[in-house]
Amino acid sequence: MPKFTIDQLIDYIGKWVVTGELNEAMLADNFHFVSPYWKSYDKPTFIEKFRDPTEYQQKSLSNILRFEPIFRLKSDDHRNFSIIFQYHTKYGISVDEAVLGTIENGLIVELRSIYDLEKTKQAHQL
Repeated sequence: MPKFTIDQLIDYIGKWVVTGELNEAMLADNFHFVSPYWKSYDKPTFIEKFRDPTEYQQKSLSNILRFEPIFRLKSDDHRNFSIIFQYHTKYGISVDEAVLGTIENGLIVELRSIYDLEKTKQAHQL
């Protein structure tokens, strides 16, 4: 199993957030994902849901005009990272979001997305 640096993992997650392209190799076998809209998934369910980025692109990315600003942060011990951003939608609503990651042995074991679910639903007219 490959191991990645924290900078590589932050880049892969950042790319997934803004394009929907998922690098499955970065996920540990015991990976867990938590999100207000997408709910909670283990690794097989997460990959099944996001391997094909079509649904994510249609429900979310198609409404986003731009991501601005984007902050990438990492802990001193390189076990945790955060990607904090604001995105602006074609419906005139901006949403603040944070993606928190936990790393073990060069792989992501947990990814947690934090945002206001009701505002997100408005921003995407869901």
